[in-house]
Amino acid sequence: MYAHFNIYRPMIRNYFKTAWRNLASNRFYSLINIIGLGVAMAACFVLLLYVYFEVSYDHQNEKLGRIYKVYTNFRNNDEWSTGKYSPFQVAGVLKKDFPAVEEAAVGVGPWKTLFSVGDKQVRLETMAASASLSGIFTFRFLPGSPQYIPADASSVVITRSAAERLFGDENVIGRTLKHNNKYLLKVAAVMEDLPANSSLRFEAFIPLEVLIAQEPSVKGQGWYNYSYTNYLLVRENTDIAALNKEVGGILLKYDDNKNNKLFIYPFADSHLYDEFKNGLPEGGRIRMVRLMLIMAGAILLIGCINFMNMSTARSMKRAREVGVRKTVGAPRNLLIAQFLGESMLMAAISFIFALLLTIVLLKAFNSLLQLELSIPYDHPWVWLIATGVIVFTGFIAGSYPAFFLSSFRPVKVLKGSITGAGRASVRPRQVLVIVQFSFAICLILSSIVIYRQVQYVKNRPLGYENKGLIEFSPEGNLYQNFEAFRREAINANAIVDGTLSASGINESFGSTWGVTWPGQLPGEEKLMISQMATNYHFVSTMGLTLTQGRDFSEAYPSDSAALILNEAAVKMMRLEQPLGQTIKWQGTNRYVVGVVKDFSYNSPFDLSKPIVIGFRKDWAENITLKLNPGLPVSESLAKLDQILGKMNPGYPFDYRFTDEIFAGKFHAEQMLGNLALAFTVLSVLISCLGLFGLATFSAEQREKEIGIRKVLGASIGSIWLGLSKEFVGLVGIAFFIGATGSAYFMKQWLMKYEYHTNVSPLILIATLVLAALICLLTVSFQAMRAAIANPVKSLRAE
Repeated sequence: MYAHFNIYRPMIRNYFKTAWRNLASNRFYSLINIIGLGVAMAACFVLLLYVYFEVSYDHQNEKLGRIYKVYTNFRNNDEWSTGKYSPFQVAGVLKKDFPAVEEAAVGVGPWKTLFSVGDKQVRLETMAASASLSGIFTFRFLPGSPQYIPADASSVVITRSAAERLFGDENVIGRTLKHNNKYLLKVAAVMEDLPANSSLRFEAFIPLEVLIAQEPSVKGQGWYNYSYTNYLLVRENTDIAALNKEVGGILLKYDDNKNNKLFIYPFADSHLYDEFKNGLPEGGRIRMVRLMLIMAGAILLIGCINFMNMSTARSMKRAREVGVRKTVGAPRNLLIAQFLGESMLMAAISFIFALLLTIVLLKAFNSLLQLELSIPYDHPWVWLIATGVIVFTGFIAGSYPAFFLSSFRPVKVLKGSITGAGRASVRPRQVLVIVQFSFAICLILSSIVIYRQVQYVKNRPLGYENKGLIEFSPEGNLYQNFEAFRREAINANAIVDGTLSASGINESFGSTWGVTWPGQLPGEEKLMISQMATNYHFVSTMGLTLTQGRDFSEAYPSDSAALILNEAAVKMMRLEQPLGQTIKWQGTNRYVVGVVKDFSYNSPFDLSKPIVIGFRKDWAENITLKLNPGLPVSESLAKLDQILGKMNPGYPFDYRFTDEIFAGKFHAEQMLGNLALAFTVLSVLISCLGLFGLATFSAEQREKEIGIRKVLGASIGSIWLGLSKEFVGLVGIAFFIGATGSAYFMKQWLMKYEYHTNVSPLILIATLVLAALICLLTVSFQAMRAAIANPVKSLRAE
């Protein structure tokens, strides 16, 4: 066998030299091939890094396969809606009543809280949970730090980056922090920062005992409060279906609740499969992951198609070489190996270019998606996958040229006649270009639809004045002194109004059931209705439009038992005269003092739903202020900072603009749109290279025909048109295929949103025109080059 290899070794060496010479002698086309393959590979690598980031979510947890979260299904008429939270008591009950549960923990957060050391104040993402959480999840504690979370009412665990922000490079174990300017906590342990792809996110961890000591009411929460996250670690080989069946009866046993059911859901699935319909999982982020996988494969494929097109376009230059090699006895299998080897060499060079391009693109991609992707150079499997991509790309890209070129008959090619082979190759090459442009057109149309949907929702009437509103938390003594602060801020002309509420205008304070009203039908008390708890001046601060009645006001002491409804709620309750009607909300009878026009809250993509706005001082967790439109924003904020510094010292003025919070609700759609746009540009670029290859091939095949037509008096314009029209036809076919598929899938995507635009004929026309222009611009260079060529050169052999 070794002797057999030695016979072919000089030939293989010669083939390698030939491959390198061929690349060097055709620098322009080699460069196009390398750029096309390199860009396709780089795009593929970036997308695969994103896919890896998503599918490896939470994999730092050693017991991931046994970790579960407790979710709640709420009955809403004949349907179920799913919440990812459950009552405070659930973890304790499950640990006590079910032997299959090895460990359980209850948590809340994260939320921003204030920590200070001396004069240094830092807001950290804080989570409060049972200390047993460290027995469920895997945390990496720093050397010299306790390797567990302590369970006492005076400790805090912080991450490495939080420790550096607060203490610098000092040893922090045992150091004291002040929490919310009130409570002294000792740093009991320091852990490594949580990975970017961890569902648990916090910079400071306070044991549940700390939260209970600061807010004793937490321990007394009833079964009605579905605001907590309960985590479980089940034992090995547990029958999850049987355990879930038992868990489903807990609410009936402990709360006599027949309408809601608890169930446990794999923590490993909670990131990618986070959407539910009628109580059952129905995908989620996994759709994006699958889309990125498809896009990665498609872009790599069109890069391979480019190589095929360009290689066969240059076949005339290689025909006589093949003929000579066959004449001297080269078997076809070695010719195929030669061309595949050239393809592998091209793919390897393209890979180096792609790796450099990936490093450059990754920063922009991370900024685009607000992620922290990186190339894991130290993982062997990365290089194994990279090698696999090179081999796969090289084989796929080189297979058609290899079999095509090696099929030439020596007698014909040495006579300069390979027309038959050339014409036979046109049809599959045209099919390949149609495939390329179908994908590009699909992306173009999708990008336009996604952009239109986001703009359509952004420009919808919100029902409230979004500009000039800021939000922040009522820390320190600001809750007790809010009215004094509000009046002073108005007197200083910093604001025109302000209000306390349980949440900002962009979010309802959850949903509730058990709401009753006059004329209610049997079973309607089980309906889930959105609720918003607020205080005086809510309507005037938010700029809501009153259609009946008035806002909550200090002039009416009885407003402590008042409600405001939106029009959708009035319609649902069938109230012809809503003002003064008695409605039971949160277990007490209330009377309606006002009706407001429907306004957007929670998701801007949803149609307005019924909402009950109730007066509750004790639920206030958010302050909203309407800045004075007559002053520059910076001046108003400076005045507020000064007033707060005087009335609420020790608490920095950290605020958010309401319109920025609203804009953040479009993050997923804008991310998808940005991705579609970025990869549309890449796919169009690569497809144009493929079209350029086909134009080159066609011009070479028709060189003599063009020469004869020019001698007979054909104009440059007619020759350009003759060469260009066939490609416009290919793009037309690609448009029909790509637009049909994209329109169907985008309609399905739009149907996810209650408030959505549509795929209009104008979008289809715009996509067709854009594709045709791209085609003509790409082809025109080669067409004009062929049209102005000297016919003497092409006809000399005749």
